[in-house]
Amino acid sequence: MVEFGAVSIEWGTVLIRFFIFFMPLALVIACCLFILKRTATKQKAIDELEKRVAALEQQIKRPKS
Repeated sequence: MVEFGAVSIEWGTVLIRFFIFFMPLALVIACCLFILKRTATKQKAIDELEKRVAALEQQIKRPKS
């Protein structure tokens, strides 16, 4: 129990309030990290596709013998 003069608060109440206070913050941070990871994965896939396209273009430009 935490005592503030005439007012006292149970530890369970304090922990629940901290939990409720930090959950939206944690949710925002988790969403940002998810978006960054997803963007990085998509960019990696795009880079690999560009490499394949460049290789195919080089193969087409080679003279056939």
